[in-house]
Amino acid sequence: MSILNQHQSVFPHLLTIIDSMRVHHESKLWKQLSDYLLIYIKDPQVNQGTHLKDLFEGFVKKFYQEIDEMKLVRFLIKAAEQYGDFQSRIDFLKQFKLDEQPQLVIDILIAFFKLQQGKLQEVDELLKQYKQASEKLQEVDPLVYSMLYYLAYNFYKIKNVYEEFYVNALQYLAYTNDQDMLQEQKVQLSYEMALAVLISPNIYNFSELLQQPVLVSLKESSQYNWVYQLLDIFNRGSVGELRNFQWNEERKAVIPNFLILNEKIRIMAFLELAFSLPKNNRVCTFEELAQVSELPLSDIERLVMRTISKGLVKGRINQVKQTITISYVVPRVLTLDKIEIINKKFGNWEKSLNVFLKEVEDVRKTFN
Repeated sequence: MSILNQHQSVFPHLLTIIDSMRVHHESKLWKQLSDYLLIYIKDPQVNQGTHLKDLFEGFVKKFYQEIDEMKLVRFLIKAAEQYGDFQSRIDFLKQFKLDEQPQLVIDILIAFFKLQQGKLQEVDELLKQYKQASEKLQEVDPLVYSMLYYLAYNFYKIKNVYEEFYVNALQYLAYTNDQDMLQEQKVQLSYEMALAVLISPNIYNFSELLQQPVLVSLKESSQYNWVYQLLDIFNRGSVGELRNFQWNEERKAVIPNFLILNEKIRIMAFLELAFSLPKNNRVCTFEELAQVSELPLSDIERLVMRTISKGLVKGRINQVKQTITISYVVPRVLTLDKIEIINKKFGNWEKSLNVFLKEVEDVRKTFN
C-alpha cells in the first residue's frame, strides 16, 4: 500500500479516490476498485512522469487478473506510455495474455508503438489483419474500434495521406468519449484534422468537423484559435474574410499552398450560394456567382465545371443566358445558420402554399 500513500502525498486532490481504492482492495471488491481506477487515470497530473507505471508495479500488478479485462486494458493504454522507450513499452505489453477483444486492443497498441519506431510496412500489414479480426467479432466493445482507428489515423498521418487520416480520425472520435481524452490530445487532434481539411483538395465538409465536440478545445486554444477561425471562414464560403485574414510567417509555413485555399474558398462560396437557393428554383446567374466568389465572369464557367467534377453539385450551364441550373448539392452537416436558412425556406413554402390554397378556394367559390 506504500505506493498509494505516495500518491496521496503527491495528489492530495485525489485523496477520496485513493482511499476508495484502498478500501475496495482490502475488501476484494474488484469491480468497484476497477471503476475507481478508471476515474483515477483521467486526471492529467497522474498521466505525467511515471506515476501510472509505479501504480501498476506497486499496486495493480497484485490483482490485475481479478478485474474486468477491458477495464484493465484501459488502464494499460495509459500506463504503457510511461515505460521508457517504445521497445520497453512493447515488452511490457507482451506479458499480458487476455481474452479475444482485450488482447486485440493490446496488439493494436503494440502496433502503434511499432509505428513510432518507423516500421510502416509491418504496421500496414498489421492494420489490415486487425481490421479483418474486428469484423469477425460479436458485440464489439467500442474500445476495440477506438484503438483500431487510433492506429489507422496515426499511420496515415505519418504517410501524409490527408483524406485517409481525416476519415479515420473522424471514426476514432465516433467511438471515443471525448471525456476520456486528455486536453492536450483534444487540441492536437483537432489542429491536425483542421489542417487536413484545409490542405486536402478533396475534403469540403467543414461543418462536419466543426460539429465535433473536441473542436471546442481548438476554438479555446490561444495557440491554434486561428485555425478554427479559418475553418469557420471556409464553412461559410467567405472569400472576403479569407482575403483579409491575418497571415504571418508561421501560419504561412503550416499552410503553404495558397492555390488550393483560393480554389476551395470559391467552391465553398458556390456551395453556399447553391444551398441558399429555393429547391424548386435552384438557378443562379454568372453575375451572382462572380459576386460571391470574387472572380471575373470569364472564370465562372471553369469554377462551376471544377465543382461539378468533384461531385459537389450537379447541374447544367446555359452559356447564352449565363445561368447555372442546379439539380443537386452535396449533403452537409447542418450548423445553426444553415438551419435558419432552411427555416426561412419553410416559411416561404408555407406562404406559397397559402396563396395557392386561396386561389383554389376562390375558384371553388365561382362554381357555387
